[in-house]
Amino acid sequence: MRRLLLICLLLTLTACGGTPPTTAPSQPGPSQTESPQAFRVYGSGTTAVVLSNMGDNDRTPWDGFAPVLAARGYTVLTYRYREPLRTAVEDLQAAIAFVKSRGATKLALVGASLGGMATAKVAGAAGAAAVVLMACPLAIQENDFRITDQELAALPGPTLVIASERDGIVPFAATRAVYDKAPEPKEFASFPSDAHGVKLFATEHGQALQQRLVDFLTPLRPAG
Repeated sequence: MRRLLLICLLLTLTACGGTPPTTAPSQPGPSQTESPQAFRVYGSGTTAVVLSNMGDNDRTPWDGFAPVLAARGYTVLTYRYREPLRTAVEDLQAAIAFVKSRGATKLALVGASLGGMATAKVAGAAGAAAVVLMACPLAIQENDFRITDQELAALPGPTLVIASERDGIVPFAATRAVYDKAPEPKEFASFPSDAHGVKLFATEHGQALQQRLVDFLTPLRPAG
């Protein structure tokens, strides 16, 4: 019921003109003063890519990457959690339902850190055609938030796992453990950096990361 209410809220925002334009914006996304349910849709197409934030709930690091995907024919959705650790899974499920309600027939999920965990937890049930997990641990022990073995086994693949070699927030070994337990088909990419998750976009490795993601998602690219 709560997820249905979230979907209705998103649809109401669309009907009232409360959503940003569906074309890729030239300016940064809305400020952090917007409501927690605020979201942005880039582009259009029947293949949707949902980008999920880290625990800081800052979606602006996606702002440079989302238009790149939109230009290639994808619908791209960024959003913010209402309360990151409490509602991350439910809010991602609502975001998925929303893009499907707009006509998406194929789905890719990309998440970093907390967003990677939420992505891994829902990807199988959501029928995702591709999954990207960045700086993603198996568990946040102090909050008893974890990816179960069943959820990992349900990853539909292909799955791309990405890590920074010197990440001080989610250690390289923690992300590698997710890759080791994920089913085939899967890929692993590492970068010689201490940047955590989507912060890699702002480093000298940003272009290489962006290209790696584009290449991974290319098999899902809409025809035409």
